[in-house]
Amino acid sequence: MCDTFVALGNSTADGSVLLAKNADTEINEAQHLVRIPRREWGSGAQVRVTHRVIPQVPTTWDIVLDKSFWTYGAEIGFNEWGLAGGDEAVFSNQRSDGDGVMIIDHLRLMLERARTCDEAVDVIAGLLAEYGQGGNCELRGNSHFDGGFLMSDMHGAVEIQTAGRHWAAKRVTDISSISNVHSIRDDWYRSSLEGQPGPKADFRATFTDEVMSRCTAPDERQRASYDFLRRHQGRITVRTMADLLRYTGDDPDYHPVDGERPTRICMHAAPYEFRFWQATGGLISVAKDGHVMGWANATSGPDASILKPVFCGVDLPDLGPMPRETFTEGAYWWKYERLHRRMMADYKAVKPDLRAEFDAMEDRFFAEGPRVMKGSVAEKQAFVTECWRLADEAADRWLARLERKPWRVDHPQYAAMWDRFNAAAAFVP
Repeated sequence: MCDTFVALGNSTADGSVLLAKNADTEINEAQHLVRIPRREWGSGAQVRVTHRVIPQVPTTWDIVLDKSFWTYGAEIGFNEWGLAGGDEAVFSNQRSDGDGVMIIDHLRLMLERARTCDEAVDVIAGLLAEYGQGGNCELRGNSHFDGGFLMSDMHGAVEIQTAGRHWAAKRVTDISSISNVHSIRDDWYRSSLEGQPGPKADFRATFTDEVMSRCTAPDERQRASYDFLRRHQGRITVRTMADLLRYTGDDPDYHPVDGERPTRICMHAAPYEFRFWQATGGLISVAKDGHVMGWANATSGPDASILKPVFCGVDLPDLGPMPRETFTEGAYWWKYERLHRRMMADYKAVKPDLRAEFDAMEDRFFAEGPRVMKGSVAEKQAFVTECWRLADEAADRWLARLERKPWRVDHPQYAAMWDRFNAAAAFVP
C-alpha cells in the first residue's frame, strides 16, 4: 500500500514541480537508496529485470531510486532530466502474464529510458504490448498486482494506470494524488482502448477489482492526500510534501494501533490482516528551470526520519551493504530501523520532541536546497555530505537516548506483532 502525490508549478510557492511518495512495504522489507549513473550499452545488450530478461536500450539515464532489496525496479525515483515517478499496486480483473515485467520494474525502466512524461507513456505502452505484466510482487507472498503510476517532469505530470496489457494515461493540471486503485475514468488522453467503438471507455469501471481494492482503503487515502494538497494549493513547498508524507489525519488522539484498515498516509504497521505493512522509505523530487534534486530519508518511518538531499551526478553517502529482510550488519536502513521501532514502542510520548528537533533541521536544509540545486557538482557534493552528517548525528543522539530505556510495548497485540517480526529478522530493537 502506497500513496504518491504531485503539485505542478501553478500550485507550488516557487513554481517548481514537486512529486513525493512513501514506499509502503512489508515490515521487514528493507529499502535501499541507490544512484545509478548514465551508461551507454553496446548493440544487442540485454538486462535482467526481476523475473525475466529483456533487450537493453542504447542509453540509460542517471537515476536515483528508493528500492526493495530483492527487485530490479523501485518504489520511487527521479532521473537527470527531472522525470520523477512513484508506483502503486492496483488490483484488476485481468490475468497475470506469468513472466511479464512487473510494476516495480516498469517504474525503473521509465526513469532509465524516458526524459519526459510523454516519453514515459511511450515506454510503458511498449513494454506492456511486448511482455504484458506478471510475476510475484511480494517479498513473503506469491501474488501479483498491476501498476498505477504518477510521473512528473520539468513542466507537467501524468497518471498512468494499467490492467494486464491495457493502460490509460491522464494529464494532471495542478495537483494530483493516487493510491492503490484505478482512478482514471473516461478522462484519459491516451489509452490502449483508443479506437474502440461506442462511448469512451471508463478505465476503472472496466478493469478494477473493487472488492480487493477496498481492503487497502485506497479511496480514503487518496481523498486525504488530495484534500491536504488542496488546502495548501498555491503555497505548496517541500515542507508541505514532507508534512504530507507524515500525515496521520487530524485526530490528536491518534495511535498507530488504531483501525483495522490502512487509511493513513503515514503508514504504520499494526496487528491486523491488512496492516502488516509500514512506510519503509520515502522521497520528494524537486524540478525547476532545468534543475532537479531529491530529498530522501533512506529509512522507514517517515515520522521517525530526517529528509536529506540527493542529486543525480553526485555520489550518495556510504549507506553500507544492500539490506536484506533480516538484520544486515552495516546497512543504513537497519541501523535506523532501531530508532524507528524504538519510537513506535512509545509513539505518543517520543514523537513530539523528536519531530520538533528533526523538523527544525529539515527546515534549514530545505532553505538551502534551491540555491544548491543550481550550483556546481562540488557544491552539491559538499551539501550532501554536510546534511547527511548532521542528520545522522541527530538520529544517533535520539537512538542513544531511547536505548537507555528497556524495550517495551504496552499494547499486548501490538507487542506480539513486533516480537514476531523482530524475531523473523533476527533483530534486537
